[in-house]
Amino acid sequence: MTANDAFVPADEQMHRFDPDVWSWNESWYFSWIDHAGGPSGFFRLGVLPNQQRAMLWCYVHRDGAWLGSEETRLALGDLDLAHGVAHQKWALRFAVRPEAALRSGNLTFEGPLRVLSGPEAGAFSNVAFELAMTATSDCFGTGTGSDAGRGEFVASRFEQSIRVAGRYTEGGRTREIHATGHRDRSWGPRNWRVAFGLGDLQSPAGQLYFVGAPQLGGAGVGYLRDASGMRHLRCVDGAIAYDDARRTLAKSQLGFATDDGKRLDVELAPIAPSVCFEMAHTCEPPEHWPYWRALVEARVSGWPAPARGWFEANRYGIVREPRAAR
Repeated sequence: MTANDAFVPADEQMHRFDPDVWSWNESWYFSWIDHAGGPSGFFRLGVLPNQQRAMLWCYVHRDGAWLGSEETRLALGDLDLAHGVAHQKWALRFAVRPEAALRSGNLTFEGPLRVLSGPEAGAFSNVAFELAMTATSDCFGTGTGSDAGRGEFVASRFEQSIRVAGRYTEGGRTREIHATGHRDRSWGPRNWRVAFGLGDLQSPAGQLYFVGAPQLGGAGVGYLRDASGMRHLRCVDGAIAYDDARRTLAKSQLGFATDDGKRLDVELAPIAPSVCFEMAHTCEPPEHWPYWRALVEARVSGWPAPARGWFEANRYGIVREPRAAR
């Protein structure tokens, strides 16, 4: 698998946007899995310049419980976009700062997260983390036709595997994080009303990433990163079993094949309740549907130990919920 050499250092920064596209989105996304049992989490900031706002997802799973913050109406004017992106206002601080462009950077966060599960559910806890991220793969493009820009306004997307190290502080206790992870950058029109499932499985032995949608043939395509390098994957059999009543997946089995003919069998099972996202603000007219992310355990053939990772599902058009009030 080869990297897309179209990406340049400037792609770490905010891009020009089409002023006539309401949904134009520029996003910074990171996730990490601590294999020693430390806090794992994910962070996504989406900047919507034509709506004069930004949306933040910041979630952490630690000690068997979820904590999270979903800020979908941050003021665009409160963001510093001069170098990466940063925010510091109303008891919420975060920053994504590239260092060696396309190779390394830092993610910092400080603010209250609501406890979402476990015995303290409903409470707030002050959380801070400082994470240094180093690439373990080149950037490679995964944009689809639905992301296409118009005329002079270029739209694109890349993915990258990363190594993550840093500190997590909560309640006066600081814990070290040593993790593997994933990041992506995307810019262009963003249509959220598309059903899909996404898996990101992490292990010291490697990473297996896949995304599936009706327009991609169902269960999906993706990549495998291990000691042999990067290889494309395609799903050849099996199925994902959704548990829509609980907004998660049931035990599932998938079979993948790499470019060079290697087969991988994957067993997936949830190991924590999912977190759900509020989607009514993403479209006009407003509409809500189930969209969730779960922490999963996976057994991948040939890997010496079970992997941990994420499974994310947008169930638009499959599970209906009442239309949001305008």
